Amino acid sequence: MSELEVPFVGGRITAGVMRVGDTVRRPITADRSDVHDLLRHLEAIGFEGTPRLLGIDEHNREILSYLPGDVPRDLDHFSDVQLRSAAALLRRFHDATAYSLLARRQSAEVLCHNDWGPPNAVFHQGLPYGIIDFDTMVPGLRLWDLGYSAFAWLDLGNPDYTGAEQVRRLSVFSEAYGLSACSPAQIAAYAVARQTTLASSGRVKGKTEMADWAASAADWTIVNVTEKLLPTGYSIGTQL
Repeated sequence: MSELEVPFVGGRITAGVMRVGDTVRRPITADRSDVHDLLRHLEAIGFEGTPRLLGIDEHNREILSYLPGDVPRDLDHFSDVQLRSAAALLRRFHDATAYSLLARRQSAEVLCHNDWGPPNAVFHQGLPYGIIDFDTMVPGLRLWDLGYSAFAWLDLGNPDYTGAEQVRRLSVFSEAYGLSACSPAQIAAYAVARQTTLASSGRVKGKTEMADWAASAADWTIVNVTEKLLPTGYSIGTQL
């Protein structure tokens, strides 16, 4: 008897993703060679926190190792301890990808997950320890990834927080990432860039509600965070 296939729920699940025993089966709908190379690279260097690629099944689905834990459905409030864990995990991921073949071939600083937020994190005992879903992975800058990650993990743009509190939380996130070149001001500037990009792409795709939300988040972040962090005379464009 074949093992039971159980659909995943929670997070932002790709259609057709199933759990089969201690594996995940994920439909292949586009070229995944770069993602597979990344997962093999991470396994080869002993990086913990991402699934292992175990092969392709008879239905042309990736076979990935299952990371036990919980995946949040969407944005939420996360404690300082959780923010530190998320930022530190991203730093380890970036460091592990910096010398990957794809990053070197593209002369890129690192490989960006490009969607590192709570819905792509696996939690154990309340802390994020696993990174999943590499559909949007691209070679790029640490700050490009950090900008989106801060946006997602801190929920930048949510008026339930004060600007002062978000500046404080951003400092927590930046310190946990632990690279002086990635200061809170720089991360905030890239967060606005990612929010603005998301708004623009949403409008192109006809996703008006998402576009309006992202644009509003960018406006809020500029007024309440970046303008408090950037020195007088500097603009967001100067930081990028």
